[in-house]
Amino acid sequence: MNKFHLDIITPVSMYTFEKVEYLRAPGLDGLLGVQSNHANSIIAINIGEIKITIDNKTLYFSTSGGFSDIQSGGVQLLLESFEEASNIDLKRAEDALKRAEKRIKDPSQDLKRAHQSITRAQNRLKVFNKK
Repeated sequence: MNKFHLDIITPVSMYTFEKVEYLRAPGLDGLLGVQSNHANSIIAINIGEIKITIDNKTLYFSTSGGFSDIQSGGVQLLLESFEEASNIDLKRAEDALKRAEKRIKDPSQDLKRAHQSITRAQNRLKVFNKK
């Protein structure tokens, strides 16, 4: 099976993965699957779970969204956030969900932003459970 190079860039860090067999990311229009020799494209990434397969091992990560740049030489994910399942702080994620649920009940709050906060917190909890 052909493999590809993956760089994940956030505002505070950069991660590199070599010999990636498969990448799945949450696109705005549904899940995006990438294998070697994928067509060149730029695709928006949504809040959700990123799955990376290397040497038949699967790694799970949480993201708040961004963009993917898929080229013949590899893939770059430019993300707002990127957190490995084993690094997610469960208490912090649970507290964030409680705060967001509280904000959504307050009519003076920005409901769109509150819904996004709930979605991010729920996603982090879902990915945490995959570790």
